[in-house]
Amino acid sequence: MATMVPELPAEHSESFGSDLAGILNFFLDPAKAAKYVFRKWFWVGPLIIVGAISLITYYLTLPMIQHVLDITPPPANTPPEQYQRGVEIGMMIQRVVAFVMPVIIGVIWVVGALIMFAMCSVLSVNAKFLNLFNAVAGCSVIQLLGAIAGFIILKVKGEVSTMAELRPALGIDIFLPEGTNKYAVALAGYFSVFEIWWIVMMVLVLSAAFRISKGKAFAVVVPLILLNLVFRLLGAAFQR
Repeated sequence: MATMVPELPAEHSESFGSDLAGILNFFLDPAKAAKYVFRKWFWVGPLIIVGAISLITYYLTLPMIQHVLDITPPPANTPPEQYQRGVEIGMMIQRVVAFVMPVIIGVIWVVGALIMFAMCSVLSVNAKFLNLFNAVAGCSVIQLLGAIAGFIILKVKGEVSTMAELRPALGIDIFLPEGTNKYAVALAGYFSVFEIWWIVMMVLVLSAAFRISKGKAFAVVVPLILLNLVFRLLGAAFQR
C-alpha cells in the first residue's frame, strides 16, 4: 500500500515571481525547495531559464562543431563530396536542434518524471507526476551550471579539433591519461561535481517533499542516473 504523504505547505503565495525566486532553493536548500514541487506551474520558470540558456550556448557552439567536421578526414571509402554533403545535412539538423532545444528539454523532463513516477509506484511512494516533474525541472538548474561551465571552457580554449574536445572534462575524467579508452572516459566524465551535486539535491528534495528515507529517494533517482550513463556511452560510441 502506498504511504500517504501530506503536501508540504507553500512558503509563499503562488505567483510566477515567487516561483522564479524559489528556483534558487534547488541549489542548496532542499527543505525549502521541497515546498515548490507541489506548485502547479513551478516548472514554467525553470523551463524558460534552462531552455533559453541552453539554446544560446548550443547555438554559439555550432561554429566549433562546423570547424571540427570540416577538418575531420572522411571515413574510408567515402568520397569527399558525399562526406561534405553529409556535413551540410548534419549542420542543418544541428541548427534545428538548437532552436527546438526548449521542447527537447521539456520532453526529457517528462521522460525523467515518468520513470521516477514508475519507481514511486514500485516503492509505494505516493507522489504525483506533476510533483516529480517540478522536482526534475528545479534540479535541472544545477545541470545547467555544468553546461555553462563547459561552454566557458570551450570559449577560453578557443579552437578545437575533435568531437571529444567539444565535451570538456568536468569530472574525474580530467585525471585520466591521454589515450584512455573512450568508454572509460565517458563513464568517468559523467561523475562531475555538477552531476554529483544534482544527484544529492534530487535525493534530498524527494526525501523532504514526500517524507521518505534518503535511501528510498535514491532508489527513485537511480534509473535516471543509469539512463544518463547509457546516453554517455552511446555518445562515446559515435566518437571517432
